[in-house]
Amino acid sequence: MSTWATVTELMRRAVLDVCDAFDQVDRRGTARVTDSVRRQLNETIRLAVVGRVKAGKSTLVNALVGRVVAPTGATECTRISTHYTFGGPERGLVITRDGQQVPFDLDRGCLPERLPVPTEHIAHAVVFLQSEVLRDLTLIDTPGLSTTTTELEDAARRTVLGHESVQQADALIYVFHDMMLRDDTDFLHEWGSITDTPAESASRAIGVLSHADTFGGTPWGNQDPIELARTGAEKFSRQHGAHLGTVIAVAGNMAQAARAGLVREHDAGTLSQLANVDDLDLELRDPSGEGVVGPGIPGAEIARLADLIGEYGIRHGRNEARRGARAMSDWLVQASGIDDLRRALANRYVGRYAHVKARRALDALDRLAWSNGAPPPLRAIVAEARLRAELHPLAELDALERLAAIEPNHPLVGMLDRQLSARNDAERLAMPPQSAPMQLREQALSWSVEARRAAVVEPYPERQNAYQVLDRSFTLMAVRQG
Repeated sequence: MSTWATVTELMRRAVLDVCDAFDQVDRRGTARVTDSVRRQLNETIRLAVVGRVKAGKSTLVNALVGRVVAPTGATECTRISTHYTFGGPERGLVITRDGQQVPFDLDRGCLPERLPVPTEHIAHAVVFLQSEVLRDLTLIDTPGLSTTTTELEDAARRTVLGHESVQQADALIYVFHDMMLRDDTDFLHEWGSITDTPAESASRAIGVLSHADTFGGTPWGNQDPIELARTGAEKFSRQHGAHLGTVIAVAGNMAQAARAGLVREHDAGTLSQLANVDDLDLELRDPSGEGVVGPGIPGAEIARLADLIGEYGIRHGRNEARRGARAMSDWLVQASGIDDLRRALANRYVGRYAHVKARRALDALDRLAWSNGAPPPLRAIVAEARLRAELHPLAELDALERLAAIEPNHPLVGMLDRQLSARNDAERLAMPPQSAPMQLREQALSWSVEARRAAVVEPYPERQNAYQVLDRSFTLMAVRQG
């Protein structure tokens, strides 16, 4: 069976073969591009977290990394782009605009309030952390868009949209509060302009509705704001499908508190004491934190908990808190929606980055082959490579993106998605894992015939292309199974 890891390595090997073939024809003329392609094949995906000021970007970064590393207040570090990547020892590095590297120490594992170089001279900062999450990706925390300080917004735009033809972000997590404003859509239009196709733009961007626990008003009302936020996220996803592959509702503060281990047994104990306090008494407590609530809990202590997990966490987490800090954190993770985002990132970005890298590499080699003065054999090398079975997943990805951009709910989108995400051929064919090779072969041949027939009568080009790609997918599967 063809496992996901095997598919990834075969794609990588096929691209390296093209690089080797190019160098054999004209190493002097191809070395710059082929060496760059080889380096890029070993890189992890770079995800830029972008949004307006106070949208919750840094809080989301902390929730994804699993510790508080990104400052959420107004410090020097929030005025520059910061790349969080895997490495040790844990440390920071300032990259200046003239290319110098200036090291700095972290402050108790977090970015310091002041940096060793004035921010106006900084291109970006790099923070090396020993976080397992960062083994597969680099997170880029950007300054806020639509700020009153033009240079801060320019820094975010340079990071994501590219500066001097160097694009630092491979994909986008676009964070917004409760609705998409004109500035948000303008930025996404710009993001779409630097990708090759509208379909690629959508496939490389995920939207995050970041304040799900306060969506639509107060958490103390009759309706659950997180449920409202999830419905709203689905609506935003349909409305902005040309630029966002999907939109996910996340309660940022709740996610950060749980994933970064900020909830202590003392917090759970305090919250559990409020289990029998009337909701109205909690909602109407003194906002200044004065006085006591319920069984003698100081108002200041409740205010601290509200800063930690939000009013939603106080209202709905009291019963879970009776079971201790661990149970409380588990509930916060589940309720916040952060695991939904992590799964989406794994499926859409990390899991498919090998495909994206291989496609980008082939495109770079193709441009070189068709450049003025390039030896004619280079074109044939690329053309033959695109027909190799090892690189057929790139055709599946292209078909998926093209169809999803105009018909995201079409059944063929799900079929193509399964071909790219499945761990083996049994999953690709929706068959039991214990299926014999002959059974898999028969199913693959049957589906291949169905796809070929459908392609003949299908009037819409994107659907027809999807059927044709799936026809070859199933044919190759049948060959693999003997």
